[in-house]
Amino acid sequence: MDNRYIGKVIAEMEPFFSENKFENFGENCFKNDKKAVKVEYSDARQMYLLLTADIDEEGNIGEYIEAEAWLFDDSQLERDAESVGIDFVDTLRKNMGIKVKKTANNNIDLPTAKKGDKYNITSFTKKTLDTYPQLKEPYKEYVAKYGNFLYLNFFGTYLVPLMKETLKEGNKKSLKKILDMVEPAYMQGDKDSVNTAVACLAAACYGDEAVTAAVNNMLSENAHFKSAVNEFIPIIKSKKQIRETLVK
Repeated sequence: MDNRYIGKVIAEMEPFFSENKFENFGENCFKNDKKAVKVEYSDARQMYLLLTADIDEEGNIGEYIEAEAWLFDDSQLERDAESVGIDFVDTLRKNMGIKVKKTANNNIDLPTAKKGDKYNITSFTKKTLDTYPQLKEPYKEYVAKYGNFLYLNFFGTYLVPLMKETLKEGNKKSLKKILDMVEPAYMQGDKDSVNTAVACLAAACYGDEAVTAAVNNMLSENAHFKSAVNEFIPIIKSKKQIRETLVK
């Protein structure tokens, strides 16, 4: 049973519930005058489920239907539950015809990092945006849309394809560009930074022999980093949720 993060899923949904006048009427159950919502975890399917039902003019709740399902097994962590909550909110908005209230992009600050700070995801994100400046506006748009930064989803959508393009060039300058971006995260970063650097490289390699060869060449002097990347590639293949997050 892996519903230990259901509170995190609900926490991500609570601003939506508040904005749209949903009230709690049971465990992980919410309703307003038009819609009832339940969030459950299915042990058999290893999935979080979003169930919705219409409410008639007399306040009667109709039959619940499955509006969305999200694979979530023991390999995933609390931060992954944030993605579940955000996806469920997107589904509810579409289901109810509610438009997103966007924050102006110019109100979104780019990540910063000072010399001497502990290397973390913010540091890696700054390095990413410095390496690929064309991602600065997508970063602002992403944060404006979702209200926070789900870095693995962002990197899977925007960074990994750019990394693949750069690595396919296959020249020393291109390999150095990627190495300079990922190596500080792996060598100096916290756990999340290390895992992200490995995951992004593995995702770039996934299903592409030329890119895999380029990465192995790039990491030829760092056997531990090289091994970590190659060991993660089969995980991407076997874990659907990880694959869908990182490989677009």
